[in-house]
Amino acid sequence: MTKYCSNCGSENPEDAFWCTNCNNKLIQEISEEQKICKEQDLKRQPDKQINHNSFEEYENKAIKLFTVTFVIFIVFIGLFIYFSVIKGSDFSGISCQINKDFWFEEDKIITDEGWTFTMDKVKDYTLNGIVLALNTYSRHDTPYDPCNIFSPIDLCIGIDDVKDNINKYDYSITSFHNRKVCWYLYYDDIAEYQYFKSHTGNNHIIPHNGDVLKMLQNISVKDIVLIRGSLVNLYGSRGGETFTWTTDTCIGNYRCEVILVDELTIL
Repeated sequence: MTKYCSNCGSENPEDAFWCTNCNNKLIQEISEEQKICKEQDLKRQPDKQINHNSFEEYENKAIKLFTVTFVIFIVFIGLFIYFSVIKGSDFSGISCQINKDFWFEEDKIITDEGWTFTMDKVKDYTLNGIVLALNTYSRHDTPYDPCNIFSPIDLCIGIDDVKDNINKYDYSITSFHNRKVCWYLYYDDIAEYQYFKSHTGNNHIIPHNGDVLKMLQNISVKDIVLIRGSLVNLYGSRGGETFTWTTDTCIGNYRCEVILVDELTIL
């Protein structure tokens, strides 16, 4: 590679430090080939910058994609917990526990939320029928009902001919929430309509012991059940709040039976 003197323009060897013609110092001089290489390198710099910018843009997109995916994942987990654990479905299982969430003291039910309910026994009660529909409740349901914690399930039950010939009745449960059940019979036979109405009823179940609570976890629609216990009226208080829950005494009156269940058998 030739070095050119900046003073006289003479050619000099690559390793020369002084011009052989005029003794001008060459150590800082840049050869033509070096100039060409440097110019070519400068021309390539924009491309390198573009590549660097492209990498930064890709990196930013990856970070944004990860952030959005993570947020969606957190929202999904939150919704799953809310609907499956807190809010629940029509039959989301029974989560309350006797002697933890509520307990019995003589004729009273005490809850961990501070409610005390006095039970007024109306009469002994036995119910043998088929489960037409069921719904579970928890302390998180709205509107708030303090009885949900110790009465976690309602059973719509049919008796007598409804139990023995359930396929004869073309019915539909149209709604089952807020401790109320609504149904519809798909024909205009007044006699059968009146019979179905008078031989079905909604029952609020209060498990009186752990065995009953365990059986309630396994109950299903179309099960034949035998229930033994008592019909009760409840009078609750918590501080300045009061709550009254009264029972019907006969199935089929469009009112509900509040049953303190001592024994539950699935037949």
